[in-house]
Amino acid sequence: MSKNVLTQASKLLILDYIAEILYFPVWWYGPGLRNAMEYFANGLVEANRFTGLTLLLRNLFKPMFAQYDKQGRIISFFMRLVLIFYKGLTFFLMVVFYFLILIFWILLPLAIVWGITYNLPALWLKK
Repeated sequence: MSKNVLTQASKLLILDYIAEILYFPVWWYGPGLRNAMEYFANGLVEANRFTGLTLLLRNLFKPMFAQYDKQGRIISFFMRLVLIFYKGLTFFLMVVFYFLILIFWILLPLAIVWGITYNLPALWLKK
């Protein structure tokens, strides 16, 4: 006697959902964390490209606008120092932002589990 197709399908769907729920922490701290770290690394590369910090550091002692006289070199050096300070601060803030995203990724499931276990006894308290 064959079983009902609806019951077989519902059993398979329920088992599939249970397997996905059990696999979630493995994925979150495995491939998901790897993807988050790749996002962090790509964010650092993009922050460097956005600020142009390495380009400024590479050209720190080269005069701007081909002004090879003494005044041109001095002005170029100090102008680039100001730009390095400003863009270095921008780069640092972008790195902190991407790092906070990575820390948030790591701590979010732990915070959710803590919140559930902390508030679970409140379900059985009498009002």
